[in-house]
Amino acid sequence: MKEKKQLLDNIISGIQEKKGKNITTIDLKGIPGVICDYFVVCEGNTPTQVAAVAQSVEHVVKTNTQESPIRVQGHQLAEWIAIDYGNI
Repeated sequence: MKEKKQLLDNIISGIQEKKGKNITTIDLKGIPGVICDYFVVCEGNTPTQVAAVAQSVEHVVKTNTQESPIRVQGHQLAEWIAIDYGNI
C-alpha cells in the first residue's frame, strides 16, 4: 500500500513540475473487476506541454521509485499520452 501511495504522489509531482492542469485522481479500488486502483488525468495546453508532462512523470517516478511504466502510448502526436504503471 505504501508503494502505491508513493507511486501516486510521484506521478502527481511529475505532472505539477511541468504545470499540468486540472489534475484529477480517481480512486477505483472499491469497484469490482477494475484493472487499476487509481486513474490520474490532467491537461496540457499544447502537444509540447503534454509531451513534457509525460516525460516529467516518467523521470520523477523512475528517479524516486525505480519504477518504469508497463506501456506508454500517444507520444507521437502528444495530443494525449497514456502511461500505464499497472495499478495506476
